[in-house]
Amino acid sequence: MKSKKALFNDLGLYFGDNEFLKGLNAKGVSNETYGRKSCIYFNARDKETRRNLEAFLAIKGYKVNRDYDRDGARIEVQVSYFKGDRWWE
Repeated sequence: MKSKKALFNDLGLYFGDNEFLKGLNAKGVSNETYGRKSCIYFNARDKETRRNLEAFLAIKGYKVNRDYDRDGARIEVQVSYFKGDRWWE
């Protein structure tokens, strides 16, 4: 399982901006920990970007839940355990 830090670095590379370098403080990012399962949630702008980004993240070795928000642009990525502290929009 890859870390949240690695995820934010790869998102920054994918989008070509520094917003994701803020980690959990990046705009539109939320997180939740369910027992030992930690997830990061973020918006992918639109459905096409979502599909392309999900494919990119899967190739990079991330566990992407493609069934989450199926008709929307929100992505759920499971990362290595961390103490998830809140959910926000």
